[in-house]
Amino acid sequence: MLSAMDRLIIIFEKSKLSMSKFSTILGKDRRTLLSWIENKDTKSLNEDIKSTICSYFRYYKDIWDCDESEFYRYLNELDDSSLRIIDDGYESFLKYIYENENEGSLILHPTFPNPAYRDFVIEGIYNDFDSQEASKYRQKRGLKMRAHSFWVSEWYSVKSLLDFCFANIGNFYTKEQKIQILELMIVTFRDNLNKSIYFFDSYDKKIYGLDMFYLSLNIKEKKMFLKLPLETTILEIKNSDLINKIHTHYTHAKKCPTHIDPKDAVMVMELILESLKDNDDLMKTCAKIDKFTSYGKIFTKVISRS
Repeated sequence: MLSAMDRLIIIFEKSKLSMSKFSTILGKDRRTLLSWIENKDTKSLNEDIKSTICSYFRYYKDIWDCDESEFYRYLNELDDSSLRIIDDGYESFLKYIYENENEGSLILHPTFPNPAYRDFVIEGIYNDFDSQEASKYRQKRGLKMRAHSFWVSEWYSVKSLLDFCFANIGNFYTKEQKIQILELMIVTFRDNLNKSIYFFDSYDKKIYGLDMFYLSLNIKEKKMFLKLPLETTILEIKNSDLINKIHTHYTHAKKCPTHIDPKDAVMVMELILESLKDNDDLMKTCAKIDKFTSYGKIFTKVISRS
């Protein structure tokens, strides 16, 4: 008969998490968890620890008391490919993003810019459904994302960048707001080794482009979430194979889409900022990018030509 500590060790090994991360989930320090594992015959688990593990990994509570064959069935039946839908209202939606978008995240944005920068510049766009609690979590997330020490990689399509700067349809930004947001992002990403910003060619692999939902992936935690097209609904995914596949696609030099190198992305934003201040149109801006960088083709590729 497997003891509770035997089961915890098996769950820990199956999770593929670091000892530090696993101990954090339990609300313990790394040394405590190591001591438990090394002295497993003398340690019994309290109900709070058991409940925490079941809640985090979404295992049945029976997993602690069932026989060995049932234990492994539960483990394999509810493995880390399980899905979780978060649909508890706007405040819970914002709280979830704030608490789960941690350092080391790779974020794929369907539009430019990230709300963490937009909301710092533009106020009052949520008046119809805002609350004090929601405002608090937007502010907290913005502070976390903009912090110089927060390690993150952000991906935007070139199309979304150009839409933000030049599109007339579905664009509620004023010229002054566009300039403020670009200036904020330039300051945030310039010479910051903790942050990387990528502008990629969403038409690199397919003629209709790669339009995606907001997706945030953390390879260390083996967890990702994406926003569903249902207002405030999030789908959380803990499928290690899928997470590794997506992460590799956006980090492996030979597999990721054609993109602007992060060290050049700020320079491109600076050129676009200059164009906005000078009232240059889209074509003139792309010509400027082509003249001063090696990324002109990425930009002109997304422009329809007669």
